Amino acid sequence: MFRNKNKIGKLASTVMASAVTTAIFLGFGNLAQAEDAADYYEGKTVKIVVGFNPGGGYDEYARMIAPELEKRIGATVIVENQPGGGGLLALNRLAQSGDDKTMMLASSESAALAQLTDRPGTRFDLSKVTWLGRAVVDTRMAMWSAQNTERTFGEVLATMKSEGSRWGATGLTDSVSDATAAMAEALNLTSDELSIVLGYDGTSAIALAVVRGEADGVVVSSTSAINYVGDDSLVPLAALDRERDALFPDTPTIFEVGNLDEEGERWMDFRSNITTLGRALVMHEDVDPERADFLAGHLEDILTDDKFIQKAKDMNRPINFLSAADLNKLIQNIFADLSDKRKAEIKHVLTEKFIR
Repeated sequence: MFRNKNKIGKLASTVMASAVTTAIFLGFGNLAQAEDAADYYEGKTVKIVVGFNPGGGYDEYARMIAPELEKRIGATVIVENQPGGGGLLALNRLAQSGDDKTMMLASSESAALAQLTDRPGTRFDLSKVTWLGRAVVDTRMAMWSAQNTERTFGEVLATMKSEGSRWGATGLTDSVSDATAAMAEALNLTSDELSIVLGYDGTSAIALAVVRGEADGVVVSSTSAINYVGDDSLVPLAALDRERDALFPDTPTIFEVGNLDEEGERWMDFRSNITTLGRALVMHEDVDPERADFLAGHLEDILTDDKFIQKAKDMNRPINFLSAADLNKLIQNIFADLSDKRKAEIKHVLTEKFIR
């Protein structure tokens, strides 16, 4: 029974030696790939594109990240502003660039909405772009004019149903109008009870219109909303999420105060998932995988570094990192199993139903 014992032992030794050799080879291979990616960027110029003018939130985040990335990869990292189309024009260019030395801090939320609603001129596919990681996500906050007498969500809802209301926005799928429309749909409101007025030049202009009484409310990011509560010009009503926002711990969520039915919850969860994409760093879809992993790894190191997070916090720019893998899962969840009927419904609600 054991007469081939020596042969078996020799065979096992040979297999083990081969496995060790293979592991060492693969290890050196991975190391060589990392070195190749490092060599590729060493001494080069890397761009972080921002699809907005200098001075805004996207620009500030990019300019915080750039010097940190520069130190880590040995490249010159510059921020290039390419305003237009709410950042979508720059994303179109990036998606078609084929450039492994350019990334973009994108409004992934707006991009997803543009793709979902078939916005004209959309020439990217978020399920194919290369995700590097999310820098931050801003909860959407429903804000009400302090010139009005209502102070709670219930009071505002009663006023909207009895007298109607006007909510400001800049344009379609601007992350303001569509979030407002999703909220209205979730609350089973009609277009007479909540109407959305487009054409304002940014959230600051909308907030001013609300203060002046030209509009009753606006949905903005929590980091923008915090600027409007110090002087009591706007009243926070609800966070459009299942969790309260850290900047507004005393403000309830719409799930707490909206008395949502099952369909209403589905609408808010759907829109909240889009919000969760946040401000993320992306590259074109055919980036060399080793280069993408190299950059994503360094960006994760930056965006999870305690000192960097505290520095950003001191500038009122919170960091909420989400990995490339998690972003890919989120994208698949948002776009998975969207029938033509459901997509048409989304487009109607977000771009037509409540617009005036």
